[in-house]
Amino acid sequence: MSDISTKKPTQQDAEAIQEIIDVSLAIDEQDLQRKIDRMRRIVQFLFAPTLVGAENIPDGPALFVANHSTMAADVLVAMPLLTHAAGRAIRGMSDEIMYRSPKARRHLSAVGAVMGNQAIGDALFDAGKDLLLFPGGAYEANKDLSERYEIKWKERTGFVRLAARHGVPIVPVGIVGPDEWFGRYMDRDEVRHSLVGKLMSFGAPGDDFLESDQVPPIPKGLFGTMIPKPKRAYLAIGEPVDTLKYQGTEPSLNIQRALRDQVRERLRQCIDDMLRLQAQESDKIGMLRKLLTI
Repeated sequence: MSDISTKKPTQQDAEAIQEIIDVSLAIDEQDLQRKIDRMRRIVQFLFAPTLVGAENIPDGPALFVANHSTMAADVLVAMPLLTHAAGRAIRGMSDEIMYRSPKARRHLSAVGAVMGNQAIGDALFDAGKDLLLFPGGAYEANKDLSERYEIKWKERTGFVRLAARHGVPIVPVGIVGPDEWFGRYMDRDEVRHSLVGKLMSFGAPGDDFLESDQVPPIPKGLFGTMIPKPKRAYLAIGEPVDTLKYQGTEPSLNIQRALRDQVRERLRQCIDDMLRLQAQESDKIGMLRKLLTI
C-alpha cells in the first residue's frame, strides 16, 4: 500500500478510477465485513495478534496510517483487526501498479481494496467510508533487513492533504511482528546489482525499474520459502491527529509537513510501545511457535 498519487490521469486512468469507485461503493458492507472476519480468524490462528488502543478509533470516518513491513505482509493483519475493532469495514489503499490489469482491478475493488488516488479517497470519504494506507508504500515495504521498524516516508504529504480536505482524523497504527516474518536472501540494493535484478527488469513496466521503489528484496520465510514465519503480531492504535479545522481547504506545505510529522511521531510511539510489549511477552510464546520463527 502506498501514499496517494497526485499525477494527472489520462482518459484511460480516469475510467479505471471511476470503475474502482463504483465497485467499491456498491459493495454490500455486511458481506464485506463477514469476508474480512473470516480472514481475521485465520490470522488469529496463525499469528496470535494483539491489538491495543481500540478506544482511539473515531466514531466517524477516519484515515488510518500505518508502518509497512517486508512484502507488505502487514496488510494481512491490519485490515481484519482494524475492521473488527472498528465494527465497520475499512478499505485499504494500495499501489497503482496493482490496478493496471482490469481483472485484478475488479477483484481487488470487490474485496475492499482501492488504488491510492486522491479522487478515489475523496469519493470514499464523501460516502462516509474509512481508509487505511501506508505512506511509505513500496519504498518502505522493500526496505533492508537492517531497517526493520523504521518509518520511511520520504517527504510525502498526499495523505495529509486528503484527510485535511475532508476534515477526517488521521489515526496512527503501529504494527510489530510482520517485519520479522521474513529474513533475506538478498536486500534491495543487492538485488539491484545482481543477475536476479536484471532478470526482473525484463518484465518491468519501465526502463528505470532497477532505480525505482518497486525493486523488492528476496525474502526468506518459513523453512526458506515465501511463506511467512508465524511470528506474533502486535498492533497499537494511537491518538488521532485532528484535521477538522482544515476541512474544505488545502493547508500550506508547512502545515502539511507539521501534520505529517505529528502523525509520524505518534506512530513511532505506537511501534516502540509494541516492541516493548513483544519483548515482555517473549517468554510466553509456545515452543512450536518459537521453533518456527527462528
